[in-house]
Amino acid sequence: MLDQTSQWYKLQYPECFVNEEQRMMQKMFADFTDNEIMPVRDKIDDDVTHEQIVTPILKKLQVDLGSQKNLIPKDYGGNEMLSIVTGALKQEQIARGDYGISMSSAVTDWGWTPATLAYLMAPTPEAKAWGKAVLDEFAPMFTGNELKAACFNMSEPESACDIENLTNEGKTIAVRAKLEGNEWVINGNKFWASNAGIADLNCVVCNMDPKLGKDAFALIYVPEPWPGVSHGKFEVKCGLQADRNTSTYFDNVRVPKEWGLTGPVAWAIFESTVMAPLPLNTGNMVGVLQGAFDVLIEYTGERVAGGRPVNQHLSAAMILGEMASLITIGRAAFLETAHQFDNMDIYGMWNTDSMSAKGHAIHAYISRAAAEMILRGMEVMGCYGIVRENKYEKYFRDIPVAKLVMGGSHIGYFSVCKQFYDLDFSSFGPGKLKDPTLNK
Repeated sequence: MLDQTSQWYKLQYPECFVNEEQRMMQKMFADFTDNEIMPVRDKIDDDVTHEQIVTPILKKLQVDLGSQKNLIPKDYGGNEMLSIVTGALKQEQIARGDYGISMSSAVTDWGWTPATLAYLMAPTPEAKAWGKAVLDEFAPMFTGNELKAACFNMSEPESACDIENLTNEGKTIAVRAKLEGNEWVINGNKFWASNAGIADLNCVVCNMDPKLGKDAFALIYVPEPWPGVSHGKFEVKCGLQADRNTSTYFDNVRVPKEWGLTGPVAWAIFESTVMAPLPLNTGNMVGVLQGAFDVLIEYTGERVAGGRPVNQHLSAAMILGEMASLITIGRAAFLETAHQFDNMDIYGMWNTDSMSAKGHAIHAYISRAAAEMILRGMEVMGCYGIVRENKYEKYFRDIPVAKLVMGGSHIGYFSVCKQFYDLDFSSFGPGKLKDPTLNK
């Protein structure tokens, strides 16, 4: 339970980062997790169809609490919840119960991010018009009383996270878009996107001509169901089963011209979109750690070995103390970074080398350290830790995925290096792929 009156809470969530309104939001999501997710968290991954547990929980979170309209502007009846701090606090609390449910909710926000950024920040009249067209068409379905999902459809089978490697400037994108009259025609396939196969709206990352790189880059919204859009099977993963992943196939998909934005302006919006979730997903990882820690604390306080509770043995106390320390460090790091992301006028734009390095530094480090720490906690649980109903193994299976999202920890560390020296980690160069911009 989240006790906001304790000294520990005040030290963990200082007022310089978390204001009163944000504390109220955090408490709402914490109570939701305790009441709706915790009682069934050991059964979530067995709900194969999502009909019994996952979808009812998502409906309460997304519709009843209004989370599915968080990134929709107030002009359209949305919450316009743009604060990265608020979002990170939400993700931490939901992930404490289930990382997959937290991810599914967050990716609906992610799918709306490009259009909302274009509409509210208006880098050009063309971008604002695009954002307005998308919001005019699709915002009403997300502000109603039915559960809806959005998908930021980016990764691909051939290049995967290479698309998130911004030094490639969109040259590795295989999904093609071309303009025919007043329609976009899209061909190709995507893979691994969260909410794929259940999304009502996709923001599809495309390229018109890889030789032109970001000058031919395109962001195009495609609703579902829609002619020419189909999917493969849902992937069965080691964890995160509440987060759907599948292939999405685009076969001569035609959508109106006004649903797409191209060129350097679209690329700039894309850069901001892929940077924004870094502190949010670090919040997810801290939430998973907190959930695992709570299970360990309860277990080691009740289980007796050698005539005394397990947590009174120094070997167990070392692991518990180290886990609590990592939670404290991770929480301080994501709150500080989220605060900096919320104050671009002071700390700079999200897509600068420095801001990218800061966001990736905390994300890559915490994602790796969290996985190692939860593995060590399994040593304390013993065979009880691998049993589904004892709750711990869920966090053990979920946390490895954290090292793979947002381009993975390798791209993260490479991005950190860019702050200090000119590291060429694009796909092109000696022994790498041929640069599509070069003549044959």
